[in-house]
Amino acid sequence: MISINDLQNILGRDLVLNNDKICETYSRDQSFVNGQKPGAIVFAESVEQIQKILRYANTTKIPVVPRSSGLNLHGGAVPAYGGIVLDLSKMDKIIEINEKDLYVIVEPGVTFEKLQDALTEKSFRVMLPFGVPPARSVLTSYLERDIMMTSASTEYGNFLTHDTELVLPDGELFRTGCWNLGGRPGGLYGPGLNTLHRLWTGAQGTLGVFTKMVISIHHLSPFRNFFFIPFETSGEIPEPIKKIQRKEIGWECLGLNRFNLAAVLNKEWETPENFPAKSLPSSNFERLKASLPPWTLIIGISGLPHLAEEWIRIQKEALLEVCSGMGLKPERSLPGFSDIEDIFLKESLRPFSILKKFNYKGAVHDLSFKTHLKKIPEMEAALISLARDSGYTPDDIGGYFTVIERGRSVHCEFDLHAFPEPSEKREKVKALWEAAGKDLLDRGALFDRPYGAWAEMVYAQAPEYHKKLSQLKTEMDPRGILNPGRLCFTMK
Repeated sequence: MISINDLQNILGRDLVLNNDKICETYSRDQSFVNGQKPGAIVFAESVEQIQKILRYANTTKIPVVPRSSGLNLHGGAVPAYGGIVLDLSKMDKIIEINEKDLYVIVEPGVTFEKLQDALTEKSFRVMLPFGVPPARSVLTSYLERDIMMTSASTEYGNFLTHDTELVLPDGELFRTGCWNLGGRPGGLYGPGLNTLHRLWTGAQGTLGVFTKMVISIHHLSPFRNFFFIPFETSGEIPEPIKKIQRKEIGWECLGLNRFNLAAVLNKEWETPENFPAKSLPSSNFERLKASLPPWTLIIGISGLPHLAEEWIRIQKEALLEVCSGMGLKPERSLPGFSDIEDIFLKESLRPFSILKKFNYKGAVHDLSFKTHLKKIPEMEAALISLARDSGYTPDDIGGYFTVIERGRSVHCEFDLHAFPEPSEKREKVKALWEAAGKDLLDRGALFDRPYGAWAEMVYAQAPEYHKKLSQLKTEMDPRGILNPGRLCFTMK
């Protein structure tokens, strides 16, 4: 039983809420995940307050669900057992921007929009995932392994997290990297690249509460170009990507099907602030969807800090040479869309416009996984077949992929759309989403961020991994208080 008086004595009256309406909003998001209404919402403004709350929860065995922005959109911060939601949004300081060693230190409440705005003023940038909400926590996004648009490049799209600070489930403060040696983050050797923090990545707040993170930043070149190559089928795309990536051309290498590209280009829609969003019929969206190529490959080239124009020229020549040998011609526009390069120059720094797809029916339920480049056509065909069988219109499936580590694999997202209100149609979309997840998993898709129903499917196929992960949870969180019910963890 939660004692509001106890929580107020720990944090103060203003940082504790238990209003029924407010608590109800924390019990759900736009996903299919079912949650329970928490008994209290507490706001932390310091590391010490987080420690006190976790120690109190260990004493009382009350579940605690860490939440930074509430924009996971997959149920990761929806309480499965009620309890306390620990809201970290007030911890929103950009502690340091280090222009010499190229890193930034952020608290969990710092949003992508806030950080990117601060960095671009200084001609730097942070790498962002495609379709991340502007108000999403940078720290949480990196911790949850959201895939960056620049993941084709190992240097610029991966290994972007360095020193970290977190509170363990028992309330103990823990640091990784050079920070653990004492002194300031990075110490004498700059931000210490380490892999220990990976123990907590993708853990959905079940193994600790992160309070600070050191993240790489990069120079923002004034010289950047985007090129577009249309395709009639996804089956035509893997071979060109393989040849382009062998030459290590470009930072961004992504593909959008006509549904998602139409959402980006549709000027009748705005990027929503809340999810689920309000459904807004748009004749312009339907027109765009009908006129755009079935798939478009998008390549972004960026100048380096030195000899930027020369690097752009070399990369452009290499891209044109590779493509000409396959009968392809990359262009900086598409027929009827002369300003598309300008749009994607903006999207590469603030990739928010794809979220306009939420205006279609209000809620978007994606199938997000890793796979081999050559398997994109098979995965798409399997989903289309299942959609037809269930009565879902295949033309209403959104498609997106981005290349990882120079073509070693790809991150794919296929979207199903449904109105958020309970209905028979929504239940049919949910059934399709679950069936498609299982089918794709059986075909070799890697759901490496197993939210909701994906967790059950993933861990059913990896019983030994499930066992070891449960042992780790028991060691680190013996009282089972941190976000129980997520991944494969239940309340003891």
